[in-house]
Amino acid sequence: MSALDTAKELGREAVLEKIKEAGLMEYGLNRGPLLERLEKAQSGKVHAGLNNADTDKVLLAVLKETPEKVFAGMCVAAFLTGTDSVTLYLPETETELAETLKETADQYKIQIVNDIINVREAENDLLMHIVTAAELTDLLNGSLKPGVYISIDKTTLKKVDENTKISDLVSLDGAKAVKLGYRYYTPKEAGELTAVCASNGVIEVLSETDCMVQKTTEQLNQYRRVSCGKCVFCREGLIQLEYMQRETTAARGKMDYLSLTKEIGEAMLTNTLCTVGQEASKVALDACEKYQEEYEAHIKKNKCPAGVCSSFVRIYIDPQACKGCGDCMDVCPCDCIEGKPKYIHMIDEFECTKCGKCMEACENDAILQTAGKLPKLPDRLTKVGKFRKR
Repeated sequence: MSALDTAKELGREAVLEKIKEAGLMEYGLNRGPLLERLEKAQSGKVHAGLNNADTDKVLLAVLKETPEKVFAGMCVAAFLTGTDSVTLYLPETETELAETLKETADQYKIQIVNDIINVREAENDLLMHIVTAAELTDLLNGSLKPGVYISIDKTTLKKVDENTKISDLVSLDGAKAVKLGYRYYTPKEAGELTAVCASNGVIEVLSETDCMVQKTTEQLNQYRRVSCGKCVFCREGLIQLEYMQRETTAARGKMDYLSLTKEIGEAMLTNTLCTVGQEASKVALDACEKYQEEYEAHIKKNKCPAGVCSSFVRIYIDPQACKGCGDCMDVCPCDCIEGKPKYIHMIDEFECTKCGKCMEACENDAILQTAGKLPKLPDRLTKVGKFRKR
């Protein structure tokens, strides 16, 4: 017997009581009793998907591995809310997955859309996470296992007790920051938290070689890509937040950006309707507040502490190690390396884009990068072994 058949046989009130007794929760950012959400949306449509802000998408594995379980749970939710309109929302880039699932979805009379859920239009409908749908099926089939999904490598998922300490799941030794779900935490903060805080399933440990400004820039860029742009604060706020982060990584940051980020971020928290704008603002606020010294290093000291922002890094050829082989010249896409056989090669700093291809090509490890001052270098072509520091 399918989960939907079981629900119909038990009846609506009995299924709701079963959900209440099990304490079944809505999964993800909107965590809370599923019963309350069902009762609030008794006559609305059913929309299921990831949280709009979930750009990591690791929880799609639940759908990929057990699509019928997710579809059955969505149909049970539709039965409980008295609707026959059921839609599965997949990320815009997941068109291949949508095509793979189409035949099964048709059997369940479920429509698939590659987009985020329009919270504005679905205000009175039931919004549910795909994991919630899968667990609703498990509940009715008597196979529900409590816990939350966790991924350390953004690839494999495992289910653990929601009260498992983060420090028992990953090593915090040498960590600079820990990203749990959508938020940044200091190692000390993370050590006091549990697995339930990783609301999109992802635990990412950042070390001293990770730049918080660059990481935040990348995350905001991903949010801009998925944003529908219908909330003015989300659309314009994301543009401004990403711009200030990007300018800071490019050595054009200003101290005013920290206060502006706070002002814009706090406004987005209360003036955006879905999780894209809300979580984007939290990411920017967390980074600027908890890692202010790193931002100040970029802005005031013209230095990236992690040594990864290329605008703060200088690439040069060690005159003592260069053999004049020309391999670096062959791979340079900008033709900014001057040299000839058996002569120490030189890089034109103004033309160099710091792509690093020359470093990869040099078998003598003669091409180095530094975030500090350059050593004494030749100012004209000099034969290998003839350069002397003065």
